[in-house]
Amino acid sequence: MPARRIGQKHLTHALREVGIASPAALLATWVTDRAGLAYYVADTPPVTDDAPRIEYAPWVRRAAFPAVLARLLALQTEPPLIRADDAFRAQLRAERDTLHAFYGAGLDAYRGDRDAWAANLRRVMDADPDNPYYRWVIGE
Repeated sequence: MPARRIGQKHLTHALREVGIASPAALLATWVTDRAGLAYYVADTPPVTDDAPRIEYAPWVRRAAFPAVLARLLALQTEPPLIRADDAFRAQLRAERDTLHAFYGAGLDAYRGDRDAWAANLRRVMDADPDNPYYRWVIGE
C-alpha cells in the first residue's frame, strides 16, 4: 500500500486503533501469497450462509491455535515489494520480529511457560510500547 494511501486520515485512524502505525507494520502481517493460501486451504469447502463451517471449524477451537499458527507461519513468504529501499525493508523486518515475538508469547501462554511468555512480551513492549493492540492484549 503506498505511503500516500496509508496517510489518509480515516485509514490511518482505523489502522492505528488496531496497532498498525505504518506501511511496514501493515506488511509485517503478510503471511503468504495466493499460492500459499491455496495450499493451506487445499480442498476445504467454502464458508457460505447455509454451510457456516467457520463457527464449527477445528482451527477456531482454543487447543488448535498452536498448530494452526505454526502451519500458517511455515507458509510465510516475503511480501511483494516494489521499489522498497533498504530502510523500509529494515523497518519491515523489525515490525515482523515484534509481531513474531507477540505470536511467540501466545504460544508460550498455551504451553504454560510463564518465563518465555514474559520475555516475549517484554520484547514486544520494548519494541512497540504504545501499540494499542498489544497494550489491550496484556490488559493495560
